[in-house]
This record gives sequence, structure tokens and C-alpha cells, in this order.
Amino acid sequence: MQSETLQSESCNVLEWAKLLDHLASYAQSAIGAERCRSLVLEINLSQAQMRQQETSDMLRLRSGVDPFPVLRFPNVAEWLGRVAKGACLEAHELRDIALVLGLIDDVQRYLLRHQADAPAVGAMVVQLGPVEEYRRLTIALNAAIDPDGSMRESASPELHRLMQRANDLKRQMRHRLDQILHSRRYEEVLQEHYFAQREGRYVVPIKAEMQGRIPGIVHDVSSSGATVFLEPRELVDLNNSIKVVDLDVEREVRRILRELSAMVAPHQPALAGSVALLGELDAISAKAGLSQRLQAVPPRLNEQGRILLNRARHPFLVLTKEQVVPNDLVFDETVRVLIISGPNTGGKTVTLKLLGLFALMVRCGLHLPCAPESEMAIFPSVYADIGDAQDLARDLSSFSAHITQMVQLLKEVSEGTDVGTSPSPIHPGRALVLLDEPVTSTDPAEGAALASALLC
Repeated sequence: MQSETLQSESCNVLEWAKLLDHLASYAQSAIGAERCRSLVLEINLSQAQMRQQETSDMLRLRSGVDPFPVLRFPNVAEWLGRVAKGACLEAHELRDIALVLGLIDDVQRYLLRHQADAPAVGAMVVQLGPVEEYRRLTIALNAAIDPDGSMRESASPELHRLMQRANDLKRQMRHRLDQILHSRRYEEVLQEHYFAQREGRYVVPIKAEMQGRIPGIVHDVSSSGATVFLEPRELVDLNNSIKVVDLDVEREVRRILRELSAMVAPHQPALAGSVALLGELDAISAKAGLSQRLQAVPPRLNEQGRILLNRARHPFLVLTKEQVVPNDLVFDETVRVLIISGPNTGGKTVTLKLLGLFALMVRCGLHLPCAPESEMAIFPSVYADIGDAQDLARDLSSFSAHITQMVQLLKEVSEGTDVGTSPSPIHPGRALVLLDEPVTSTDPAEGAALASALLC
């Protein structure tokens, strides 16, 4: 079994995905939530410290008098992918891109104001892309498209002229229809006194048995068959004129959309990166939100295997219970093995899972629910064998499955195949191995002997 598989199974045992799902609930955008569910586990101390600093910066910004801009923005990845291939975007899609461009501008201005008091987050401002060019594009998009996603009449002089012509014709049509609805000639044949549209043409409801009395074109029939929707012959020319100008309006709108899409296309690569950064900032903001909820703190980090956790609480217990009994965990770099013993339901397994989760959390910038001045080591590899490992598909009993897991785990640790490193003996602090009731499900005396051999 490869290192990645063992560590993936360990993450499942520790319920890492469940914690990331909870983290994602604090994100304000779909892209931010996706980033939360796929956090990178750093293996380098300096990178892990940077992730912690980013969360601390965001926490400080969120609680300040000038809070971070709201990072609720539409996912425009699909729109950008299509426009890069030469597609013509719809008005509401261009509206979404304009909203994102406006947010990028707001975020840049904000980060420039707060670079001094939030250096880690503030440094990201250079990754936002060519914001000055974005501003010109934003002006062009907002000039043509309303916030509701419809095309502005003022988007072009030609569109304005055509819209005015269409409105004039429709006013004439409503006047003619008003005359028809109040005409003595139509008094007996009308089913009701209103007009409607069918296939873009104005019609009136006529009693089915009297449709022969009014010359015209039938466009529809009611579900009961009692009413036909008739376009009187006297309205045909005006309806034709309205149809022609509507088609002209549609052609002009498509021309403007093609022009605007062509303006967006050259910015697609940079804009895709800017949107990704917004998602990253949203994920950092989610980390800060979770930190507030857990009443967590940023621990000191080391890579010597030293752990000093004061009043540590399991994140899931903090999220679900009002009162949580904290635990202290202390061992320095000279300690290679720590045995936790005690009665059933005494919290041994919870403590193991807590330590495993903490080892993952500090690597991706999540603060720890413990007392200030706590310290946590960076473990590039985390292995956990917790719970019943019985595997019926491979015809393994609980004992056999545990032994198989132990052999694989010990082989992995002894070979030192860490992520991102070449095989070499693991020195203290490079791997964290969590074993819950090792070598159980067999004779107690034999199990004790095997456990002693395993730990020594």
C-alpha cells in the first residue's frame, strides 16, 4: 500500500473531510467553498507558518472597523472558458463578469489600505492581475448591461433608435387594440375584453363559434376549445412592422454582445487567475470564521516533533456541545512513543483523533481550539489506525486486518517515504503515527507481547 493511500485512509479515520465540509459552510462563494474542501496540506514549516499568518491577518481584518469586502461572487469559470473559445456570452453572463471585476477592484483598494496591518494577506494584492485594465472593461460592460442582466437601451445609438421605433409601434398597437376591445363590431364576438400575444404577435380572444365573423389569422386555441386567439386582418401590417423591428433589435443586441465578449476574451487568462485568488481569499476568510467559532488560536509551529497543547479541545465537540472538557498534551522532541491508558469512555480515542486533526489543521492554516502559547509540530506524514479494520472482502478478521495494517504502516514509516521527499530514514518529527488499541481482537497475553514489540 502506497503512502498516499495510507494517509488518505488516515484522513478518513480522523474525519478530515467532515471538518472541511464545516469549513466550507463559512465560505461566501462556490469557488471559496470548493477551495475549502481541497485545502493543500503543507509539508514545509515556513509555508505552514504563512498559512497560519494569513488566517490571523484575515481574523484581524474581519474584526476591524473596516471589514473585508463581502466575497460573495458568481462562479464565472464556465463563462470565461467559453469566451476563450470565441463564444458570444449572454447579457447576464457578462453582467456576472462585471460583478466579479468590480469586486476585484474593491479587494485591491482594500488590500492596499491594509498592507501594513495584514502583511500576509496584503501581499496577495499583486496576484489580482491588471486591475487598471479591468476597470476599463468594467466601465464598458456596465455601460451596456443593467444590474438585472438586461441590455441597456443606451448600449449603442442604433439600439436606442430601434428601441424607440419599437416602442412607438407598440403604442400604436395598444391604441388600435383598445379601439377593437371597445368597438361595437367586436362586442358580440369577444370572449373577454383583453388582448394577448402569441408567437410575438398581438391577438384578441374570440368565441370559437364566431371566428368566421372576423377575418384574420388564428394563432392559438384555448385548452377548452371555446376561445380562439385571432389576429384581426386590420392588425397584420402593424404586427409585421413590430416583428421586423424586434428582429432588428435582436440583431443589434447580438452584435453588442459579440463586441463585449471580444473585449473580455483577451483578459481571460489573467481574469481566471484573479477569480482563483478571490476564491483563495474567501477560503482564508472561512478559516477565520471557523477560528472565531472554535475560539481557536494560532499555535507556534516547529519541525522537531515538539508538542505543547494546553486546554486542547476536539473541534467537533466544540461545534456540537456547550461544555467540552479540555486536555493538555505535552511531549518534546526526545519522546518517540507516548502511551495513553485509562478506563473505557475516558476520552483516549478522542484525544488521539484530536491530535491527528491538529496535525492536519496546522498544515493548512487552521487555528487550533486550545489555549494561547500552545505549540504544535509539523508532521508531513500522519498515519492513524483507529477502529475496527475488519475486511470481509479480503477475508480478513479484525486481528488479521490490524496486523496487516501495522505491517504496512511500519514499513512505510521505516522507509520514510514522505510526500515530496525521496526515501530516507524518518527523523523525529517527520511522521505522526496514531494507534488505537493496537493488536486487540486476540489473546490478551499474545496481544500484549505483540504491542510491546510494536512500540519498542
